[in-house]
Amino acid sequence: MSTKILVVDDEVSLQPLMQQRFRRKIQAGDYVFSFATSGQAALAILKTGPEVDVLLLDINMPDIDGLTLLSQLPQVAPTSRALMVSAYGDLANVRTAMNRGAFDFVMKPIDFKDLELTIDKTARHVGQLRESIHAKAVAELKARFFDNITHEFRTPLSLILAPVDNLLQNPRQDEALRRSLLTIQRNANQLLNLINQLLDLAKLEADSLPLLESSGDVITFLDDVVNSFGAMADQKQLSLTFSSNLQHQEINFDVDKWQKILANLMSNAIKFTAAGGKVAVVCVVGQKQLVLTVADTGVGIPPEHISRIFDRFYQVDASLTRAYEGSGIGLSLAYELTRRLGGHLSVESQPGRGTIFTVELPIQKVVKSATYGIRIQPRPTVPLWVEDHPLTTNLEESDRPLILLVEDNSELITFIAESLSGQYRILTAANGRQGLELAQRELPDIVVSDVMMPEMDGYQLTHQLKNSPDTNHIAVLLLTARSGVQHRREGLLEGADDYLTKPFDMTELTLRLRNMVSRQQKIRDYYLRSLTKPDPQPTLTVPEADKPVTPQTVFMNKLYRCIETHLDESAYRAEALADDMAMSVRTLTRKLHSLVGVSPARLIRTYRLRRACDLLKIGHPVSETAYLVGFEHPTNFATAFKEVYQQTPTEFVAADLKR
Repeated sequence: MSTKILVVDDEVSLQPLMQQRFRRKIQAGDYVFSFATSGQAALAILKTGPEVDVLLLDINMPDIDGLTLLSQLPQVAPTSRALMVSAYGDLANVRTAMNRGAFDFVMKPIDFKDLELTIDKTARHVGQLRESIHAKAVAELKARFFDNITHEFRTPLSLILAPVDNLLQNPRQDEALRRSLLTIQRNANQLLNLINQLLDLAKLEADSLPLLESSGDVITFLDDVVNSFGAMADQKQLSLTFSSNLQHQEINFDVDKWQKILANLMSNAIKFTAAGGKVAVVCVVGQKQLVLTVADTGVGIPPEHISRIFDRFYQVDASLTRAYEGSGIGLSLAYELTRRLGGHLSVESQPGRGTIFTVELPIQKVVKSATYGIRIQPRPTVPLWVEDHPLTTNLEESDRPLILLVEDNSELITFIAESLSGQYRILTAANGRQGLELAQRELPDIVVSDVMMPEMDGYQLTHQLKNSPDTNHIAVLLLTARSGVQHRREGLLEGADDYLTKPFDMTELTLRLRNMVSRQQKIRDYYLRSLTKPDPQPTLTVPEADKPVTPQTVFMNKLYRCIETHLDESAYRAEALADDMAMSVRTLTRKLHSLVGVSPARLIRTYRLRRACDLLKIGHPVSETAYLVGFEHPTNFATAFKEVYQQTPTEFVAADLKR
């Protein structure tokens, strides 16, 4: 491949000299020269011509000097490298050029033999740089491909696992059918695990798998991981043990990556160990390093295969008659994750006697012990056929919370809708744009949305909902195959209230929705209590200093300001309030019902009565107070006051004087 060289020098005699000195390189096609006698001409070549590998750049030139041109090189030719050409007395400029990113320099008069060596060295560097950039771009492309293909796999897996999980929760299930369902569940989970491993490998290759450390008791954590393989070991009649030189040790570690490393090593050990054998996990904690060994008495690994055991997709026995299934992914993933954590994974094995994997990981101990909160626990299950959701069952159909499901897979959206229909009113939309239109029109309590959809994705839908005064109170749960940390962060940054990845557990989705409805009900009760209590100011007109101001609080405060401005106007009703809030009466009514559980008319009336308490306390007569808060007749005022506060205005004043 030719090395493309741009010579930038105002000495015109340099051009024929270069062509003469390097004629053989030029004739062989090794060098391709272009020339510019000014910095401006060089910029034009860099911007419009073919990609240049090496610049021979004179420092002292008219219009644009070499140092100025060098500073512009990262923008116009980021993968090109400059060799500065200067006179012997110009060392200060040479030093400046090197500090600004010049690759090397050549002194005048030019030693052409040295120049040739320097050009070749620079060209090799440029080639390696471009190969690295290309490799990174390919890795990122592969990561995006795996991310997208994972979405395509996770949705049908959701349609397999969720109904199966639902059926398995029925204790009256026929035993033969139950075994078949367990087989479906086990194999679907295995497929999901393979998909996740491929995605992790792609992210590791693209260097896009972040470290997420948390503080915890690593000994208890490792013991939990080992114990989670107890059923598998029992099924194969293996002895499974875990031991450690310490009972407890608090450190900062990445729970997910440590779990995947140990789980892959243990799965491999159990798979290749025959009945009656042993699998032992030993943890030794040092001052700065934790050493974890997974030893088995299995078939072992032949010496000629040891060096390739961590290669991706490599299998010791690749024959059609091999005794053990596998994809060749697990050990490669464990090896790459260990490297990502700054550690080392090694293996020793004797055929017929067993294998020992050793993981060495750097650690940083936590001085002050903290409560351990990351034990691996089985997910609680709540049978879906049992009506035990007091917040959503035993309600009239019209009073049940309204949920909008936004999903482009028709089978999945039908399954979710049917599963939730006994507890909620359900609306469905096939893409984000339809979902937005429905949400704006119907104002549901919760939107459950996929992320990857045509026309408008889930992130855009969440952004639109959370940044509109009409819809910013709606809770959003993103239900998606995009499980990466960066994807969850993106969704949460857009304002999503919760995030659940596919394939999902239907019980977990039901519980998350129940909790969201419960939270909304508590907020609704709080606003209503704060509005009707006669002692404090209504709701959060002056928010507490240590609590953030929510969009709901801003909305309610604006409502109160509008009503306060027209407090003594008896004709100020729902239509006028909606105009002041720049909403339709219908939208205002639905939003108020969601936030406070009352109509606009009821809100205005309740606020007037709440302000009447203030006026009565400071000595205003009952009849005068009635007119000041917008009632046309004191009798109507007294009746309304008693409905809310269970006493007449006169009794309220008398009770207040006794305090």
